[in-house]
Amino acid sequence: MAGALPSDGAAQAIAIPPTVQAEANAADTGAPGDTQNVFLLFTVVLVAIPVLLTMTLLATVLTRR
Repeated sequence: MAGALPSDGAAQAIAIPPTVQAEANAADTGAPGDTQNVFLLFTVVLVAIPVLLTMTLLATVLTRR
């Protein structure tokens, strides 16, 4: 018997072959850059708000002189 367990309690590794996931791969139709584009847009908006507020403040202060 080739797969008999040892009686001394030693740990043994068992190799399990990977399964084919054709259905999971076929369902993934999204482009890989979609998440990065959303993150870039969100970052640009967060950076642009303080810049626009600062420019508005400077324009207000400089035009009142």
